[in-house]
Amino acid sequence: MRRRGTPVFVLLVLLLAAAGYLLRTWSLEHRVRDHDDALLQQSVSAIAVAVRQRAATGGRIDAAYLTSLIDDNMGLRYHPVQGGNVDVRRDGFDGYLGPLDGNRNLWASAPVPGHGYVLLSEDDDVVHRAVWDGTATMLITILVIGLAAALAGIGLARAYEQPFHRLAEAAAALGRGRFQLDLRPSRIPAANAIAQALEASAQRLQDRMATEEELAQRASHVLRTPLTGLRLELEEAALDETLRPETAAALERSLARVDLLDAVTGELVALARRRALVAEAAIDLGTLALQLTQRWADELDVRNRALSAAVEGDAAITYTPGPVEQILELLFVDLVHRSAGAVRLVFAAGTDGHLRITITAESAVAVRKASTAPLQRARTIAMALGGRLEGGYADGGLEVVLPRR
Repeated sequence: MRRRGTPVFVLLVLLLAAAGYLLRTWSLEHRVRDHDDALLQQSVSAIAVAVRQRAATGGRIDAAYLTSLIDDNMGLRYHPVQGGNVDVRRDGFDGYLGPLDGNRNLWASAPVPGHGYVLLSEDDDVVHRAVWDGTATMLITILVIGLAAALAGIGLARAYEQPFHRLAEAAAALGRGRFQLDLRPSRIPAANAIAQALEASAQRLQDRMATEEELAQRASHVLRTPLTGLRLELEEAALDETLRPETAAALERSLARVDLLDAVTGELVALARRRALVAEAAIDLGTLALQLTQRWADELDVRNRALSAAVEGDAAITYTPGPVEQILELLFVDLVHRSAGAVRLVFAAGTDGHLRITITAESAVAVRKASTAPLQRARTIAMALGGRLEGGYADGGLEVVLPRR
C-alpha cells in the first residue's frame, strides 16, 4: 500500500493544488481586468477634461502634450473634429488603439465637447504580468505541498499498515501452531475484527488440543485398565498346574492376543497425539533446532552469555514448530532472570517420537519478587499438548517433554 498508494495520493494532491491555482489565477485575471477597465474609464474622462481646457485656451494639442498625460504600457488617441488622429504610445504598449477585432488591449473613450474625443488604451500584458508573475513562487509552493503530502501519505500508510502487519504475523504464528498471539488493540475497526477472529480461532485450537489430550488419556485408561485386569487373571489361571495341555495353550494364545490388543491400543493413542496441529506446518527437528538455537544465540550474545546446542536422535522427525517456539520464548524470558553463565540446549527425539528439550545453565540467580508467569505459561502449554515441564536450570537442567505433533 505504501509503495503504490503514496505516489497516487501525492499526484492527486498536486493535481488538486494545480487546478486550484489555475482556477484562482483565471478568476483573479478577470477581476483585475474589470478593475483596470474602471480605472481607464476614470483616467480617460480626466484626460478629456484636460484636453478640452487646453483647447479652450488655444493651447497646442500634439503628441508631446498627449504623451505627458499617460504612463508606460499605455496608448492614447486624440480624434479632433477637424484634422487627423494624433496617436501616442509609451514604452511597453503595442497593438492597436481602439475596438478592433482580436485586440485584447483594454480601452476606454470619452468625448471632448466641441473638439472630438480621446481614446485611452492599456496593454493587455500589464494584466497578464500582474496576475502570472507569481507563478514561480506558486510552483515552489505546490512542490512543497507535494512533499508535505508525500510525507503525510507515508505516515498515514505506515499507521494504517502497522496493525495489519501485526495481524499477518499473528496469522502466520497461528499457522505454525501457536495459540497465544500478540493481538494489540487498534484504532482501525477492521483490524480489530480480524484480531478477534484470530483470537477466537486460537482459542478453539487450544481447546481442541486440551480436548484431544483428555480424550487420549481417557481412551488409554478405559481400554488399557480392563486389558491389564484381564491379563492378570489369565496369568493367574495359567499358573494352575492341573490345567490340561490344550487349556494351557488356549490361555497362552489369549495372553498373546491381549498383549497384541494392548499394543494396538497404545499405537492408536500415540497416533492421535502425533497428529500435526496444522496441516503442512510441521518441520524436521534439525531445522527447528537450528532456528531456535540461532534466536537464543543472538539474544544471549547481547547479554554476553555463551550458548552451545546439540541435536540427539532422529533429526529428520517432524514437529509442529509453533508450540515449541512459544514454550522456548517463555522459558528464555525466565532463563535470563533466573540463571547466569553459559547456556546449553539439547534437542532429543525419543524412539516414541516424544521431543525432549533440556535447558542447562551454569548457575542459578536468586531474584527477589521474580515473576513466575513465563514459566507457568510455558508449563500450561506443555500440559495442554500432553507433555510436561520439570527441573531447574542449574540443577540437572530444566526438561521439556512434548509428544510428537
